[in-house]
Amino acid sequence: MLQEIFPTPLFLGEGPVWDERVQRLYFVDILSKRMYRYSFDTKRAEEYQFEEFISCIALHNDPDIVLIALESGIYALNTSTRETTFVVQPEKKPNYRFNDGSVDREGNWVIGSMNNINNGAEATHQPDASLYRVNGSEANVLLENVTISNGIAFSDREMYYIDSIHGNVRRFDYSNGELRDEKVVFEVEKDVSPDGMTLSKSNKLYVALWGGAKIIVYDLNKSALVSEIPLPVPNPTSCTFGGKDMNTLFITTASLGERTDAGVYAINLEDEGHTENKVHWPVLG
Repeated sequence: MLQEIFPTPLFLGEGPVWDERVQRLYFVDILSKRMYRYSFDTKRAEEYQFEEFISCIALHNDPDIVLIALESGIYALNTSTRETTFVVQPEKKPNYRFNDGSVDREGNWVIGSMNNINNGAEATHQPDASLYRVNGSEANVLLENVTISNGIAFSDREMYYIDSIHGNVRRFDYSNGELRDEKVVFEVEKDVSPDGMTLSKSNKLYVALWGGAKIIVYDLNKSALVSEIPLPVPNPTSCTFGGKDMNTLFITTASLGERTDAGVYAINLEDEGHTENKVHWPVLG
């Protein structure tokens, strides 16, 4: 049964990441400049406030450290001391931020930027951002002409990717830090936008539909949409698996300042997610 586990409204909730080592769910409220670290057992969340937009999180081999994407770059955050250490700024253009990211099987953080002009109802949807592959202080461009970089998921040799403006999920062959052989996997329905997503062990993509009030489930083995998870709020933003048995789907949503029920939701499923890949760069400071 679907339950709202974090009832505080999130203006723009995003980036859920489950750390199985400490049994905590990380997520952010981008435009409120906050990160949360939530215990599913105690139902309590630690709050981390920043002075700039925080967009997404990556786990590190050291469970006391997470990588965070701020407007001014990527930082290592010690969750105990709350100290941050600058790592790198892949995006050199001013007035840009990051949006979504995911760690690949080799421990690189693949992360997309976006023009801040694309925030909110007045967005002009400029395709002038990039998707980066970050390894410590080194970063290279994987994809250019990106508008709103969203869901990123990895299988053995493939990357699944969403640039929301296109209204689809794409697949690339991914090896040696390069993307090849782009293919559209499926298109979503009209008048909604695909947002964040995750890939399960049964080879299903769970995709949040912004404006669609649901998570859709696409079975890659069957090449078909097989189910959906309806939600009481119109704008789900992302989802990830977690919990003790990795069969709980956590779903972030966005209130845009208009709803009081747009927090974080959870539902137990007859499916199981992968544990998150970890970044393993040495962090100085």
